[in-house]
Amino acid sequence: MNAPVTLNRHGAFALIETNNPPVNAMAHHVRVALIDAVAQAARSDAAAIIIACKGRTFFSGADIAELDYPVRTPGLLELEEACRLAPQPVISVMHGSVLGGGMVVAYCADYRVAAPGTIFGMPEVKLGLLATFGGTQFLPRLVGMTAALDLLIGANPIDLATAQAMGFVDAIGSLDSTMAMSSPLQKRPVRFMQPEPAQLALTQIDRFATGLDTDWEAPHATLNAARTGVVEGLEAGLACESELFEQLRASRQSHILRRHFFADRALNKIVLAKEIVLQLRATGGERRQLRALGQALIGQYILPSAELVDAAIVRALGWPAWKADVMMD
Repeated sequence: MNAPVTLNRHGAFALIETNNPPVNAMAHHVRVALIDAVAQAARSDAAAIIIACKGRTFFSGADIAELDYPVRTPGLLELEEACRLAPQPVISVMHGSVLGGGMVVAYCADYRVAAPGTIFGMPEVKLGLLATFGGTQFLPRLVGMTAALDLLIGANPIDLATAQAMGFVDAIGSLDSTMAMSSPLQKRPVRFMQPEPAQLALTQIDRFATGLDTDWEAPHATLNAARTGVVEGLEAGLACESELFEQLRASRQSHILRRHFFADRALNKIVLAKEIVLQLRATGGERRQLRALGQALIGQYILPSAELVDAAIVRALGWPAWKADVMMD
């Protein structure tokens, strides 16, 4: 079996590449190997360290299967430390989709280069989670609280132009163009970036809180962690973020959302999906009727599981995904 992470020397650069198909998910064994590679490169005489991925994309999130259990160390805060302590500047060279853990790897680096067409996002709230490993603490330092909360709570992907305009991406280029750079770069760890004035940040946090559904847990936890970091400082914010992540990970709402993530994809493969959605919509959202129809769909082998029924109900009635629990009652 090939190693998921390799370290090679290319001229003045120490090149770390990950190959964990299909989407270079940040699984535990990848995190371990990546952190070790950064530490090893830091001990070399390389002028700079590059983190890149093989395949069709940069790191595109976590291994969702791991979310059934508490986070195993090392997490990505250890990567932030390894990058920060390296005497050389660390450069993330990105392509494809940079999502969740991929965004963390990127802001752990000192510089970020992205290929044309790259997209970026922090979709954790869609799984009932907040962005851990400094998402609520380091990202605001890099792009400002407003842009950070747009990513963390909006949870929608942004394009390269937007990412560059907000200051997340430093340059557009490829791995080859990055290794052709001749100008020396200086260290600039995100941990040491000056946050914006506290009152301005708190005003933005309060603005995002206005209008949020009070029952949707993950966005409120995100705002609480961000607020703690502003009021009590970085370390308190990181500790709060980690604690809230574990609370959310174990919550019923996150379980519903993670279940829905897979079920909604599976529903797209059901031939009669459109007809089923119309039948469910005709109930008007009355839960007793929904359950009866859902049980009939399963009993007649039209839908294979309660998970797919709930996904179809959410789609039919336009409910938020965290209400995909009619058949779970």
